[in-house]
Amino acid sequence: MWVAEGIMQKRDTENLEETAAYDDVEELSSRNMVQVAEMTVDERIKSCRVHDLLREVAIRKAKDENFFQIHDTRDDEISAKSRYLAVHSLPWDKNYFGSSTPPLRSLLFFNVHEYGKNISLNFKSFRKLRILDLDNVKMSYNLPKGIGEVRLLRYLGLRRTSIGRLPRSFSCLRNLQTLDIRNFYPVKVSNFIWKLESLRHLYAYKMECDVPLMIEGLRNLRTLSRIRFDDIMHNNMITLTSLRKLGIWVDDRSDIDKLCVHLSEVGSLKTLHLYFTRGGPQSLAGLSKLHHVTELKLSGRLRMLPPDFPPNLCRLSLKRTSLKDDPMPVLEKLGQLSFLKLEVPDWGPQYMVISRQGFHQLKFLVLNDAYCLKEIEVEKGALPQLRCLRIKQCYGLEKLPEELKHISSLDALELVDIREDFISRLDAEMVSRVPNLRIFDLPRERLWYLL
Repeated sequence: MWVAEGIMQKRDTENLEETAAYDDVEELSSRNMVQVAEMTVDERIKSCRVHDLLREVAIRKAKDENFFQIHDTRDDEISAKSRYLAVHSLPWDKNYFGSSTPPLRSLLFFNVHEYGKNISLNFKSFRKLRILDLDNVKMSYNLPKGIGEVRLLRYLGLRRTSIGRLPRSFSCLRNLQTLDIRNFYPVKVSNFIWKLESLRHLYAYKMECDVPLMIEGLRNLRTLSRIRFDDIMHNNMITLTSLRKLGIWVDDRSDIDKLCVHLSEVGSLKTLHLYFTRGGPQSLAGLSKLHHVTELKLSGRLRMLPPDFPPNLCRLSLKRTSLKDDPMPVLEKLGQLSFLKLEVPDWGPQYMVISRQGFHQLKFLVLNDAYCLKEIEVEKGALPQLRCLRIKQCYGLEKLPEELKHISSLDALELVDIREDFISRLDAEMVSRVPNLRIFDLPRERLWYLL
């Protein structure tokens, strides 16, 4: 959104505007202008908030300047001068903005999903609009064709709406940078995406195409998320010269090796996410061809690990897998791996062993939802650079590995939603040696910090 507003610029030739935006969030945090609500295990800001007093001051100042307005009661009058409007509550009258054309640049809806009627917007009245976020808004089944009149639109959020089709007039949105259609229900799309030459981020969850999707030539496209395998395989992927993140739905018929041959020529690609359905593909051997990929995510009913991984892999996430054997003997040999997240909820291994000198570059290890896991053994000399270990909802785990107390680099141990009897049996020496032991109890929203 910040990039679409035009307030972010490249700081240098290497960093993207989105990277600069994140850097600014970190700076705001360091100045206590925003509060960090949640951090990732590798200490990146995942969510943040503004203190209520600072928020009130900002709202009052913005209102005085006719800059920003929050519409949060049904009796509020919407200013005809505000450039930014956040709608928290809708009046019963459908004519929300009167007959005049407001000078709105951004229009955002929050928490209006309980409104009893379909929202109807006259898009011809919003020709200066750059940001439109309809998250969770109930609208008519098809997005009105008048959306094509909003030629300056750069960001369109349609998450969790009831929209079932995007009109052909959508192809007129040549300035659109972000299209988010992560929806509960399928959204039908005609073959016009290739015309959106400014498009940077396409979140395509539940997107269905009338004809094979054409995306060739989208040289600004950086994120393509949750696209179906069959929708992209006929495209020449090498034309996507800016593509950095790609997420694809695959099944047992998908030729992943052929896909990897295509992707091996996309030098900008850094992150690949494969979502498995129907048990996953027959082969994942082609992953070894992806020399440019440094982050790999595999989600779904994966029963066996790939025979090879991208050779320069630094980050690996295995989510909701069905691995029955201990994956550590394979994963600990990935020489450049610094981040590993494992999620094995169904009939996973009961024992995991990390051998001597295993994971010699790993800094962050996350074990999630390993319900069957009873014991983790860490041999002497393993995990020499581990900085943070997070264990979440591993209800069968009986104890922590003894060797953890001898890993001098270990700075943080996080236990999330773990049985109380497990916590009561924690080794006192281990607790004293780890600088930051954090215990989160999610169901009762309690948090202890043992320092």
